[in-house]
Amino acid sequence: MAELDRIDQAVIEALSRDARASSAEIARQTGIPERTVHHRLRRLLEDHLVKTTVVINQRAFGYSLAVDIFCELEPSYMNQAVELLLQMPEISYLALSTGDQDISLQALFKTIDEMQAFITHKLHQVPGMRRTRTVLIPQILKDTYEWRPPFDCQEVPAGAEAGTSQTARE
Repeated sequence: MAELDRIDQAVIEALSRDARASSAEIARQTGIPERTVHHRLRRLLEDHLVKTTVVINQRAFGYSLAVDIFCELEPSYMNQAVELLLQMPEISYLALSTGDQDISLQALFKTIDEMQAFITHKLHQVPGMRRTRTVLIPQILKDTYEWRPPFDCQEVPAGAEAGTSQTARE
């Protein structure tokens, strides 16, 4: 499990506000030495604790309709169904789930007609698809790219704030 301190938290928070911020800019914002910021950022990326990506504004492309769809499948078709679903461009999120459904997905559409055609002509044609339940999402209030770990960091490595020495974690 990843262990983060206040410096990591500050770097992550700064990047969350502006992913294009340089180490120098983050250092100015946080008061953390630029070299420390640079090393921490490199470690966060190398350890796969953060990743850089582009977030596409789907509404700018006309995709203003989002739906959650919960799918129940025949167990023997699970792998085949997942392979097919992964190839469908309408699907923005796909996960295995438990409970009444086997798969949870989110799909984006421009119109209700597109949504209905997708469900009827694509989703229900997936081999092993028993049943689907669709929930219209009127407004997304927080998306996955906005998630932050619940920081409860108290420790700052010796010398890190003053920039007098590098820590073993850098």
